[in-house]
Amino acid sequence: MKLTLAERGRWKFRLGSLGLGVLAAGAVFGASLAVSDDLRLMYLVGVIVLFCGATWMGAKSWRDWLSLCLLYLPLAGMFGFFVLGQLPFLWPHLLLWALAIAIGLSLLAARLNRKAMISGVVILFAISVWYCMSYIPDRMKRATNHFGDGAAPEFAFQAVSEDAVPTTATPGKILLIDFFGTWCPPCIAELPEIVRVRAGLQNRRDIEFVVGGTNAGGDTPERLALSPGGSTLPFRSLSIREKKRMPHLV
Repeated sequence: MKLTLAERGRWKFRLGSLGLGVLAAGAVFGASLAVSDDLRLMYLVGVIVLFCGATWMGAKSWRDWLSLCLLYLPLAGMFGFFVLGQLPFLWPHLLLWALAIAIGLSLLAARLNRKAMISGVVILFAISVWYCMSYIPDRMKRATNHFGDGAAPEFAFQAVSEDAVPTTATPGKILLIDFFGTWCPPCIAELPEIVRVRAGLQNRRDIEFVVGGTNAGGDTPERLALSPGGSTLPFRSLSIREKKRMPHLV
């Protein structure tokens, strides 16, 4: 069955929309790898690319809803698979990306009220500012800070340092365990600050500093024994094997 010229043009347009969708997904996850893994950056890059792509689509054929789906699905699918499983509270990403597409798709439609479309852009901008400045930081803070009265998970400790390493606080002393990961950029970045704090408290015999790496992140005693620069960590170290899996964010 041969396609008419109009049908061929329509399918070419749909393939172009799919290509834009793949480009949007590549831009979002590429920025998170090359620039920053900040979730707000992922959202903003997605909004900009999808809005521009939808505006181009609207100028060509704004009623083609299959093209709209092809633009949206690559990024939505990848985000849902790689991110939402661990951070389900980021579902507004998907909703606001869809809103950006809807506004961009209709922006250049001659039959629609231009003032209404401009109002839509302003509303999307206002919601995006609130979402990035308030919602995401607040929910991330809640997700990474857990306090409760329940008992802590059970651990099995294996000393990495040659010296004796305390595993429990003794009466009259404070034991500070920094949960470290050789795969964790924030953990590596905070090491100099912990070194400075420890140096300022070196005369306090009642405070003990220990660095602990867990099997949850794949660290082994051999990997934990060396810092990222190849030198020994400036603290006594533990390899911690969790007997009961703790919920954590990667």
